[in-house]
Amino acid sequence: MTTLQKFAGTDIAQYILAKIGRMSHLKLQKLLYYVDAWHLACLEEPLFDEHFEAWLHGPVLRSVWNEYKGASILNDTILPPEGYDPSRIEKGMTPDQVEMISDVLAEYGDKSPYHLECLTHSEKPWLEARRGVADGEASSNPICKETTKRFYQSRLN
Repeated sequence: MTTLQKFAGTDIAQYILAKIGRMSHLKLQKLLYYVDAWHLACLEEPLFDEHFEAWLHGPVLRSVWNEYKGASILNDTILPPEGYDPSRIEKGMTPDQVEMISDVLAEYGDKSPYHLECLTHSEKPWLEARRGVADGEASSNPICKETTKRFYQSRLN
């Protein structure tokens, strides 16, 4: 059995930017979330050790937030890394990981940041993590990886 590699959120963020192009911080965070969610569902392991947090505008990976916190949350201000070669990180991935990430980006990559935010807000993992938090209130509650895994696996059938 092939061991699945885990990655830093910032590495996969750069990979997504190289594959899709410039985007807002909001969209990047949601794409990272869906990559990890479907990785959990399909490959049964998280892509990141770090937990997503249930922030006001949806799931956020704090390490990526810290990396790009100067960028606009709504405007397409995060650029792909200059000269970045996505195959560099693909060499550390299994073929299943490469295919799964590609499928997620094909499914969600053309969606607007607002569409992705609304989507995450309607799904159990984010809702569960926000339980007890008032609308409009900040939160750093972790989104449970096991809940995420079960929720997205149920959507496979």
